[in-house]
Amino acid sequence: MTARDAIVLNSHGVGQYAYCDHMPSWGETLSVSKWHIAEDGGKGSNVTVALGRLGLDVAYVGKVGNDAWGDLGEKWMSGAGADTTFLYRDPSVSTGTGLVLLGPDGSNAIIDGDSSSSALTVDEVTAAIEGMRGSKYFITGFEVPEAIALEGARRAHALGMKTVLNPSPLPVGKLPPLDFVDYLFVNEVEAASLVGMAKSDLEGLAKGVLQATSARNVIVTLGSDGSCALTEEGEFLTIDPVKVENVVNTAGAGDGFMAATVANLVWGKTLREAMEWASYYSALAVTIDGTIPAYRPLGEVNAFIKGHQCEKCEE
Repeated sequence: MTARDAIVLNSHGVGQYAYCDHMPSWGETLSVSKWHIAEDGGKGSNVTVALGRLGLDVAYVGKVGNDAWGDLGEKWMSGAGADTTFLYRDPSVSTGTGLVLLGPDGSNAIIDGDSSSSALTVDEVTAAIEGMRGSKYFITGFEVPEAIALEGARRAHALGMKTVLNPSPLPVGKLPPLDFVDYLFVNEVEAASLVGMAKSDLEGLAKGVLQATSARNVIVTLGSDGSCALTEEGEFLTIDPVKVENVVNTAGAGDGFMAATVANLVWGKTLREAMEWASYYSALAVTIDGTIPAYRPLGEVNAFIKGHQCEKCEE
């Protein structure tokens, strides 16, 4: 095996979509419309496809069943140019699925089913990481078991890779010290949950996450309000959102933002530059239905950025 720009360890699943006029309350029977199977992956396949289409040399690590959903994930990722050598196929598990409820304004709620990646073993993950020594970035998250994700990050860190963690969904209880994590990506809800405070004080929120986790750099995504970060040097960054009018689906925006940020770091950009570019990337993504179709090739993203900047100049 060869070294990669990025290794992604997280789950693959296939999303089902349903459109509703409001989010349900407990005990409510909710009528929805346009329930369908979409081109929507788990966080692992989302990030892998996004990185591959941006031109990075990326490899995926995960486990799926010998079923149609697993076949689809392999098709999406290999079609984006990703290496799927360590996409383990296991006939004893079923590839996961999830339900995305979409509101009339494009907001969403996601219900994750069991992940087939829960059957991954430390030995399988170790074999993958060891087989790609010299890789630049290792990206993981908690759609695979927390212990597996963290052990993978520790081993990657020990081998000199930059490590990226999206601890979503957040586990019950406190996270262990994450001093081996170079970039921790959380959304505003997750950040507030980690530190027990509201998002009104963004710098305080980012500092709280940094102190609670011991990660080196913390990036907080704020939805339509942009993003912010606190670096290991103590610099606080705020990134303005990129506004678009035709929002269709926000489900994959966070995964896309993280992937685009990492891509720019691989290209040698500063964290601020990387996050600014990623804001354009995720703005384009939310105008397209389904996560897999929303992750566009590099040339198309650059054209969108140029066009959007020209529009602002004319204003």
